[in-house]
Amino acid sequence: MPEDDAWICGACGYTLRTPLTSKIGIAFMIVGSILLGTFVLGPENLGLRSGLVPTDLADLTIANYPLLVASVFFLGMLLTAAGAVKVRGERARVAV
Repeated sequence: MPEDDAWICGACGYTLRTPLTSKIGIAFMIVGSILLGTFVLGPENLGLRSGLVPTDLADLTIANYPLLVASVFFLGMLLTAAGAVKVRGERARVAV
């Protein structure tokens, strides 16, 4: 499938398929890591109150920042697991 890239080991020839769903999940986890780093520095220091973002939205984001970070990580893990289940299901059909 075009959305499934294959990485092939040069030494043993093993094919590792990574569905698009898993790639998006990994991207979400990378974004979650960046958000976690900004959370450690303090969401108040992000410059959300500089006037570029409406004040109500900035205050809401700062107040719910831990939930935002946890949600992004959870979504990334969920998407990555969905991709793994997809590959596992396809391999089970091929084996039968």
